[in-house]
Amino acid sequence: MSSAREQRYSGMRNAALAAGLLLAAGTLAATVTVAAHASGPGTARSVRLSLHYACPFPTGTQDVDVTVAAAFPRTATAGQRIQPGGVRITLRLPPTAVGALRQSGSSTVSSTMLLSVAASQRTTTITHWRGRTATDQALPVTGSLSLIAPGRAAPVTVTSSRTVTFAAADLTLALHLGSGGSASPSPNSEGSASPSPASGGAAGTGSAAVDVTCIPARHGSTLAAVPVVAASASTKSPARRHMLKLPKGCGHIKVIGSGTAVCGYITGYSDVSKLYGAALLQPKRPARPALVNIDFAYRHSFKPGRLIAFSTGELYYQGRRELPPVRATFLAFRFVPVTATLMVTELTPIKIRSVSGITAPPYPITVHATTTVRIRISDVDVNGQPLAIGPRCRPVSTVRLTLIGRGENTIPPHGYTVPTGGPLSGRLTIPAFTDCGVTENLDPLLTGSISGPGNFVLMTQGKLCGPAQPKNWTCPPPVPKPIH
Repeated sequence: MSSAREQRYSGMRNAALAAGLLLAAGTLAATVTVAAHASGPGTARSVRLSLHYACPFPTGTQDVDVTVAAAFPRTATAGQRIQPGGVRITLRLPPTAVGALRQSGSSTVSSTMLLSVAASQRTTTITHWRGRTATDQALPVTGSLSLIAPGRAAPVTVTSSRTVTFAAADLTLALHLGSGGSASPSPNSEGSASPSPASGGAAGTGSAAVDVTCIPARHGSTLAAVPVVAASASTKSPARRHMLKLPKGCGHIKVIGSGTAVCGYITGYSDVSKLYGAALLQPKRPARPALVNIDFAYRHSFKPGRLIAFSTGELYYQGRRELPPVRATFLAFRFVPVTATLMVTELTPIKIRSVSGITAPPYPITVHATTTVRIRISDVDVNGQPLAIGPRCRPVSTVRLTLIGRGENTIPPHGYTVPTGGPLSGRLTIPAFTDCGVTENLDPLLTGSISGPGNFVLMTQGKLCGPAQPKNWTCPPPVPKPIH
């Protein structure tokens, strides 16, 4: 796979992990200290951030102080990489945790730390900073123990003209324990033990290990915000947007928070459990299916090992929030053809909740998309003969529909992610019908042959396009082939 293609898929995957995650420096809590300095214009900027983590040790969850130090450039260039340097992660084990380790029979400890860092632009990249203690350290008889792990940060490619914000997320901690031979505890003035020459090197002599995943205990995890400058005037292409043949209505949605206006085509099938057959929810070619406009990742939250992103969507077809009216034929009693025009109108915005794993590949993602719709039918024919249902025939209530998509944020992504699209499925309950019939009451006929639970819906969303930043998305949006 070419480097350009890999970066593109990486951007898609990371957009699925949160996409609009823009953490403002003003969210830092009073308990967090950030110190930055630089020796002159254009030089690196050193940052030191104190954080509080909750770590579930075998003996119970402990509050742990963690300090992250790194150097960031003062500015970044669009299309280039940011490589934080001078990474050092310092973790202070509380006395209770140190005592529990000693009670296990261990006298030395070394550590490997993996810090998840969210680099946010228009999309979010979950990167990992790896640190490792230089030597085994003797466990003190009393007091706390500071573990200092120099490390290396993964580079981040700048894909947006927006400021790149780095925020600390989960911390995976591996403690390698050992007897330590002739090592003896030697508490220093801060209550931590000095490295013992007899305890071995970085690989450690531990005979046991303790692995925990710590989560931020408080808000205020922003490490740095790096402004982005354009590489040159020639790299700017504002006219490119006008050269693209974007579909009418693409991205026409109100953006809130740190969201991004995007659009994609959506098509699919819906069946009626009491009948045989399925309706294709798109017009005949060459007409295109409906669009779904999305305010992508306007809000996010961290949970243990997970990143949750919230988006809002709206259907768009010829200026209305609906799917295109379609003509569909079903079979009643397995042999009687019933043909009708089906109309589905969106009544409430589509609430989209994406839950992504961030701890380790393949980064599974589950997406729930929920809305309320109104279903109407008209122009009904039974075995080729018109059925006079009248103009007011309708279900007695609206329908709540939830579609679920599942995927993996690999390179390339598998299954469904919001930016790359894919299948979403669910089941709905069709209510009883009312006001059906001109010369006779047809409510019982339609309710008996159509209404009820278990009606399967399988939609296929195409890749999304962001009109304001077409290079970072798939523009113009492709029309997906409906999966069945």
